[in-house]
Amino acid sequence: METASREAVEYARRFDSPVIVLEDLSYIREHLDYGKWMNRRFHNWAFARLTDRIEDKAVDAGIPVQFVNPAYTSKMCHACGHIGRRGSQAEFRCTYSDCWVSEYQADINAAANIAGRVNPWGESLPWKSVGDDSPQDGSTLDSATARPEPSAKPAQTTLREWG
Repeated sequence: METASREAVEYARRFDSPVIVLEDLSYIREHLDYGKWMNRRFHNWAFARLTDRIEDKAVDAGIPVQFVNPAYTSKMCHACGHIGRRGSQAEFRCTYSDCWVSEYQADINAAANIAGRVNPWGESLPWKSVGDDSPQDGSTLDSATARPEPSAKPAQTTLREWG
């Protein structure tokens, strides 16, 4: 536990402006009913302890931690957003014929989805299914992607300002 949490924070330190993104699994046990044997195994799983240790060490290192909604992170294609299949624990298959992903390593696919749920301003984005036309398009009416305050730096330099 200590080794894994330390290595996660040390890895994050290698990047400029790192952010550690974790799934919010705080309610995972409430709806858990996979039978007596499997329930016992899940209830002994120390994900909360690992999450707490990563968060504590990240805070000590000055690295922000963001928690995101875990819905469909392991079933959704990170490239096109369609729900795919998990043929095995280690394998993800996208079922959308126009997607370049046909088969992918499942953990990497899930990690890309988790990372993709935090927008550039550090806010957690809700899961959005393909074809969902709800306003999460960067418009000012969209609270998930609207910037809380305008940037002091101009987003674009005109030719007049350039020359």
